[in-house]
Amino acid sequence: MTPDYDRAATLAMETLIRNQVTGTPVDSLSILMRHPGVRVISFTNFATQAGIERRDLVPMFGGNQDAATFHLGTEIDDVRYVVVYNMRLPYEIIWRGIARELGHIVLGHDGQTRPSAVRLEEAMTFAHHLISPRPVLQMLREAFPLTINVLTDTTGCSDDCVDGLRQIPGTHVDPALNREVRKLFSKGIREYIRFHREQREDRSHVLDLGAYMEGYEE
Repeated sequence: MTPDYDRAATLAMETLIRNQVTGTPVDSLSILMRHPGVRVISFTNFATQAGIERRDLVPMFGGNQDAATFHLGTEIDDVRYVVVYNMRLPYEIIWRGIARELGHIVLGHDGQTRPSAVRLEEAMTFAHHLISPRPVLQMLREAFPLTINVLTDTTGCSDDCVDGLRQIPGTHVDPALNREVRKLFSKGIREYIRFHREQREDRSHVLDLGAYMEGYEE
C-alpha cells in the first residue's frame, strides 16, 4: 500500500481554509484544539492526572516525544482522540509534531486500517503542507530567492523540517484550493516582502526543496 500524498496535501489546504488561517507561522495547536472530537493535554498535565511522574511518562512515547495521539475505540463525552504534547519544546518543534498528529486525525487514521509507515508518510505530508503551504512559498519565491532565513522567518520551518520537506514527493492539489490559500495569506506575506526588501542582503543559503514544489498549480 502506498501513501496517498495528494489526499494528505489537499486536506491540509482544506484545513487552512476551513480555519481561515491568515498568518504564519501556522499555529497548528490552536487548529487542533478547535477540532471536533479531540481533547488536547500537555505531558505535564497528563502525568499529573494519571498520577505518573512526568520523567517516567515521556519515555513511554518513544520517538514521538513532541506529541502523540490516542484513538479511543468509542466516543467518550464527545471525545474520540486524545492528543498529548510536550509543551517544554521550542514552538517550531511542538507545532510540527502537533501538525503531524492533526494529520493523523484529519486523515482518519485509526491505527489499524493502514500500515504504520503509510500512516506516518501521509501525516507528515499533511503536516508540511499545513505549516509550509506551497502557495506561501510560491509568493515568497516570486519576490526573491527562498533562503533558509526567509523560510524560518515566515513558517518556522528549518533544519529537520526542511529535510522533511525534501522527502515529500510533488503532489497535486486542486488549483482553486491553492488560490484560496494564497488569498488568505497574501496580506501578511506582502507585508513581509516589503519589510524584507528594505533590510540588508540575506546571505543565508538558497533552499533546494526537492520535489516539494513540483505539481503546484494556480
